[in-house]
Amino acid sequence: MLCEKIQNNGKRITERHVKAFLDLLILGILNGRFMYGYKIIAAVHKEFGVLLSPGSLYPLLHMLEENKMISSKPQGGKIIYSATSVGRRAFQNTFTEYKAAVKQLDIFMNANATTPPLEDL
Repeated sequence: MLCEKIQNNGKRITERHVKAFLDLLILGILNGRFMYGYKIIAAVHKEFGVLLSPGSLYPLLHMLEENKMISSKPQGGKIIYSATSVGRRAFQNTFTEYKAAVKQLDIFMNANATTPPLEDL
């Protein structure tokens, strides 16, 4: 439930954010790098404390590849992924929109954090 997630914020907020923007996060991770799936999972876990399952990562990698945002190639018995020029442009554009949205949310939340609470009815 949403109320439970709000009460257990902190890590849950980070996890919700990571999962909601996982496509953007993956494009950022692969921007200028080659990485295989397990390393992507490990990078997300190390940076955010969120453990992705292969079942949530690999379908997204395939979707990004179908949309020409990333490419893959076999190397040493593993598949490595990297962002394509289309993916790098999409990352830059989406990241710009993301930063604007976060700024707008920050302004809204700060404005409402200082509003005195309504009295119970």
